[in-house]
Amino acid sequence: MKLLQLVIPITVLVLLSACQTTSPTPTPPFGLPPLTLPSDESPHNYLAEWWYFNAHLENEEKGTFALHDVIFQVQEPSSNRTMYVRQVGLSTPEQDHFTSERIRTTSSIPTFAPGNFDFTIGDSKMQGTQGRHYFLSGTVSKYKYELNLTATTSPLLHGGGILDYEDAGITYYYTRPRLDIEGSLTLASGEKIKVDGLGWLDKQWGDFQPVAVEWDWASIQLNDGTDLMISLLYNRNGEPIENYATIRKAGQDPKFLTRDQFIFKSGNEEWQSPKTGTFYRTEWYLDIPSEKLQLTLISLNQTSEFTGNLLPVTYWESGVKVLNRVNGESVGQGFVELNWAPGRNR
Repeated sequence: MKLLQLVIPITVLVLLSACQTTSPTPTPPFGLPPLTLPSDESPHNYLAEWWYFNAHLENEEKGTFALHDVIFQVQEPSSNRTMYVRQVGLSTPEQDHFTSERIRTTSSIPTFAPGNFDFTIGDSKMQGTQGRHYFLSGTVSKYKYELNLTATTSPLLHGGGILDYEDAGITYYYTRPRLDIEGSLTLASGEKIKVDGLGWLDKQWGDFQPVAVEWDWASIQLNDGTDLMISLLYNRNGEPIENYATIRKAGQDPKFLTRDQFIFKSGNEEWQSPKTGTFYRTEWYLDIPSEKLQLTLISLNQTSEFTGNLLPVTYWESGVKVLNRVNGESVGQGFVELNWAPGRNR
């Protein structure tokens, strides 16, 4: 499939949005260069690209905070502008949910040493060095965070690192699924607390049109070292077009799973957004027979909708606890992201 050479307004394009060196893909598909790490952590000259982090931040006294922090790099061909939009959502142990959104416009894509990136927007920073070390700082409502993240495993290349989203186009896609976190969180009261935890980085880029699809997506980090990414894609009518997943158990090679190898479906629990009217399912079931996995994902905060003000993008993004559905035991953590049309109930 040829790349889509699209000329679309910046607001529409963003609305479509989500170890060291590894060997390149042996046979690059679609006539594209292979994904090569760590150099591909740096920005590219494509229409859309993003660096997405999620994290469970733990404090022994205060409990668990769930953070998602993403920068979208979007090019606007009609004006030759490049825009950087940073969107952050933070859920507290008290079930509060706060969001922030910042934007920076430049005339060109910044240049960094291959494998590095360093974005500053206002008083917030997102920085990465050679696919190993990362730094995040930001402000959400009255909360502030400064986090150091370190990759402890090799990356996961989904579908070999390049995927065909059919009408939406071609995307490069990989994950760094285990980032050890140490840092601090300043609470609304002004108290500064130490936090640690486990984070996740997703990276996608290409001349593709995310607005052409909707998705259910999940990241899962099990206590036994298993890492798992699930993606269900739909067209704008809510009809399924693709399901795929990547799983890697500790010490094993990753496996790419197709739609007939797993089941990921919602339960009956739901929350309706008072702002958009959308019904979001807040409990999910995952079965992977070949891996003998039966998991339940339960939202830590049902009110985790993000609605953009600078750009008209809306999605639901929640940290989840992961349970063994057979015995109810807690076996890990994760995040679920739902990108649906307003009012959709799936």
